[in-house]
Amino acid sequence: MNISMAVQGILRDRDYLRKLAITALITAVTLALTPLLVGLAGWALLFGYQVEIMRRVRADGPRPLPRWDQPARYLAPGANVLIAFAIYNVPNILLGCGWAFIIGVSDGARIVGSTVMIASVCCLAPIMLVYNALMLPFFALGLARFAEDPRLSAFFAVGSLYEDVGQQLGVTLQYLLWLVLALAALAALLIIPLAGWALFAALLFPVTGILAGQYARRVLGPTAPPVR
Repeated sequence: MNISMAVQGILRDRDYLRKLAITALITAVTLALTPLLVGLAGWALLFGYQVEIMRRVRADGPRPLPRWDQPARYLAPGANVLIAFAIYNVPNILLGCGWAFIIGVSDGARIVGSTVMIASVCCLAPIMLVYNALMLPFFALGLARFAEDPRLSAFFAVGSLYEDVGQQLGVTLQYLLWLVLALAALAALLIIPLAGWALFAALLFPVTGILAGQYARRVLGPTAPPVR
């Protein structure tokens, strides 16, 4: 379970350039249209695509990237994953809004505003760090269970997810480490105009999906190859 294995899995696919190009295009359009809410359909497509990636990785398929020949089939499952992802991130959203409010109201009193901001970061950052350290593996395993049984409740079986994470704590920590490294590497691509942006858009969902699939395979075990 590491980034190099994720990249190798992508490169084994002879059609990976076409698949990644379509993924990059959908991601770019989705990001552009998100402020208009039309982009929500794009996020649903991408999450649905990630569900299929995870299914293939858990089944140890030779080509983790599915085709984009029937994108509509990703829409319904992806919409459920999008809802779960939004609910999982409610604490992060509230924190971001709170910090934005603090910055806004303290614009005329910078010393007071800076003090409050530092205090809020010192108090809330450890809580949010712990929350996200739990949320990310919970979401990955919820995604794996959803891939087997596409019901929204798969993401909110907290007791079962907590038990899985706790029993495989070492694997979970390894997953979090590689996920953070992968996201940092992908974020670094944004420094490079155009080419870096395109690579970021192409690789974000495939790489994180493959890592999540590898993690689920270690924790929940392999699955049979999907019937097509």
